[in-house]
Amino acid sequence: MSWADLGLPDAPEPSGNETPAPRPRKEPKPPKEPKPPREPKEPKTPKPPKPPKPPRESGGQGDGEGGSRTPLILGIVAGVLLVAVVVTLGFALTRGSSTASPADTPSSDASTAAPTAQPSPSPSASSDAVGVPVALKFGGTGFTLVDKNAKTVFSYEWRDKAADAVTELTAAFGAAPTQRVEPGDGSSYPDYTVYQWEGFLLYDMVDGTGGAQRATFTQPSYATFSRNEVGPISMTAEHGLKIGSPVTAVRAAGPSQEVPRGNVGSIRFIFDQSRSSAGPPVQYSMIADTDGSTVTAVLYYFAAGG
Repeated sequence: MSWADLGLPDAPEPSGNETPAPRPRKEPKPPKEPKPPREPKEPKTPKPPKPPKPPRESGGQGDGEGGSRTPLILGIVAGVLLVAVVVTLGFALTRGSSTASPADTPSSDASTAAPTAQPSPSPSASSDAVGVPVALKFGGTGFTLVDKNAKTVFSYEWRDKAADAVTELTAAFGAAPTQRVEPGDGSSYPDYTVYQWEGFLLYDMVDGTGGAQRATFTQPSYATFSRNEVGPISMTAEHGLKIGSPVTAVRAAGPSQEVPRGNVGSIRFIFDQSRSSAGPPVQYSMIADTDGSTVTAVLYYFAAGG
């Protein structure tokens, strides 16, 4: 059946703007039944109390935190002070006398001052030092004790007093000499005091004997040796000759004179005969005595007739 069959106009087409019909009212929900009250929980059984902690040992400084911390704090302070003292002492000892003076470095910090170099002996000072004697060198005017660098330790000229020479030779040889007097001829040749070591003899005239005066006599003292070493001291003659040198080497050295001696085969060789002079200074010739084969003694003596 349509709207026209009922005599009514046709229903209008919906435009989409029509007011919606009111929604039917909802029925209120019935009230909820109240929940039954919860039964009270049974109270928990109380835990037994914990036993008290034993008190901290305070070391006699009192109770509580303050007493237990005091030794720790004091120990830390003491340790810091000890380290500071050690560092200070170490710095002072290492600096020594090398710290620059305020006048030298007015703007430098004492903790950063560079150490001053200690002065070392200069080469000239050490080269001038004289060592212990190692050799006795002979020459026309006398003899000289020298060290290993050929520096003079003591020198003696033939007219010098013998006392100083005896003292120096005793120290060098390491032994004192025996002493005796060798008599002269009583008229022109004086007496001599002989100082004798093993292998070396020093003759020193007795002033005024035999009519001779030391100040003017041509042979106030003289010396001879028969060993190449006396104690630790080497004997060094001229012309490269020594005890034991062969006669051929003696002749090759060019002696002034060759004189046969009383013993069979013995020969005396005189060197530099012309230099014997009363001086000043007094000068002697070198004489090499041989047994005909080798040198047995070297003598420094006034050789007349040169």
